[in-house]
Amino acid sequence: MSFFNFIKVITYPLLSLVFPTKVYRKENFARQKSVVCCNHYGAMDIVVLSRSLLWGGCHCVSKEELFSNKFVAWFLTKMGAIAIKRGESDIGAYRQIMQVLNEGKQLVIFPEGTRNSDPCGPLQPLQTGAATFAIKGSCPIIPIVSLRKPKPFRRTYLMVGEPIDVGQFSGISMKEARAQATALLTERMLALRADLEEEIASRKTRKEKKCK
Repeated sequence: MSFFNFIKVITYPLLSLVFPTKVYRKENFARQKSVVCCNHYGAMDIVVLSRSLLWGGCHCVSKEELFSNKFVAWFLTKMGAIAIKRGESDIGAYRQIMQVLNEGKQLVIFPEGTRNSDPCGPLQPLQTGAATFAIKGSCPIIPIVSLRKPKPFRRTYLMVGEPIDVGQFSGISMKEARAQATALLTERMLALRADLEEEIASRKTRKEKKCK
């Protein structure tokens, strides 16, 4: 059993209690080589994703500052996290990312590039990194949206979209391919966000009717 799976098994009951999560369209999440993209509100986003969907490793692209403490750096690295220097070229991180994909694993990226300071805020502009890695790794992108920032003992809602086949962008320049792929990812995530909001509103209406 991998270190990640061991930690997941022993923490699952506690995390299920502290961060209860409802995942819609979970059937779209296949455990295969892919770039997993989700909007980003805070540090607990990856915890919720890991508990709910990931298995085998949490190969998440994370800002280098999180690795400043030796113990934290050791733990994150054992879990599968990849430190990256934001705002500059990082060849070492790029090689680690491609190694993850070349080994047929899943890579997790928060494509907004930074946390959304509004706990229920709209999707921020997406960076092109996720599309670049998916194209280079010849693997699909799995879009996921979270409705709001996870908080202890409050249900978190996620919705998983259908994988995006980046093969449709072959035959054009890399610059244009990643731009088109990022635009499509944005479109899919916005649509998922609207669907999730509608689902939650419908769920609330059904609950209120049931209580009458």
